[in-house]
Amino acid sequence: MLVTCFYDNGCDMGYIYLKPPEDDEFDDYERSKNEITNYIGPNQINIPYVVDAQVASYLDQMVIAANTFKADHEKGYDTEYGNDMDEKGYIIGIELTLDHERFIELVKNQAFTVIRTEWRNREYHLVTFDYLEKVFKPENVIYKLTDNEDAFVIVQLEEPEKLGYYYTDSEDRRPIALFKALISARDDIYPLGYLLKPEFHLVKNTSLTFIDNDISCEVDALQFWNDLSEEHRERIINNVYCENCSDTVTIVDCTIYNDPYGVLLRGKCKNCGKRVARVVERD
Repeated sequence: MLVTCFYDNGCDMGYIYLKPPEDDEFDDYERSKNEITNYIGPNQINIPYVVDAQVASYLDQMVIAANTFKADHEKGYDTEYGNDMDEKGYIIGIELTLDHERFIELVKNQAFTVIRTEWRNREYHLVTFDYLEKVFKPENVIYKLTDNEDAFVIVQLEEPEKLGYYYTDSEDRRPIALFKALISARDDIYPLGYLLKPEFHLVKNTSLTFIDNDISCEVDALQFWNDLSEEHRERIINNVYCENCSDTVTIVDCTIYNDPYGVLLRGKCKNCGKRVARVVERD
């Protein structure tokens, strides 16, 4: 299971990939910036697999919402940020506030666990995103993801003010749903082999500045980029090799990073949308 934490001096962010990401979503370059082993030994990075029949009794103490998670959004609850769903309503990714010190603690103490259990006459795998005492609090709410009732999420409904959210219109005020666990009988959507594969990534955010709507640049790389002539910059943007197209293409959604040899441009091919990159070396 891939869980990322991006931290800086401001708000720390996290993202939980509940299904395997596409290759170009989180590639080798992103993985190379991982700092987690600076804080945790490789032998501590693990996702335990547990069989526990007692879990069903904990789930039975919680309220199961009448509506699906998608249907109740902005009616019965709000979320911290956006969450990615497929067209049927199955959640494929969770964006959340995740302090990097707490993230290290959760990984070190193996709070991410997969539990096999029988519940409502069906076998499920329950994936925890917090300590068990926080996951199985009776006041938590279980939401089905679709009416098939083959996948659910456990959420804690928290008062928005406790999380720093304030509504200008009291009629818009709703509790914030904090994800505590996924309950799944859909190995095709949430493969067990993936959920048990620990990929925990801790990455320090770099300060970016926007050059225009399509290009952003690390502050440390900005001087190098600005020193190039406008004509030179245009040639670089329009001459990036795409392996998928087997041709030089224009790079879009481009971010310019500082690099030991000069600057590194990373973005997408304008033609096919696949990831492309180019290093521009110092003279």
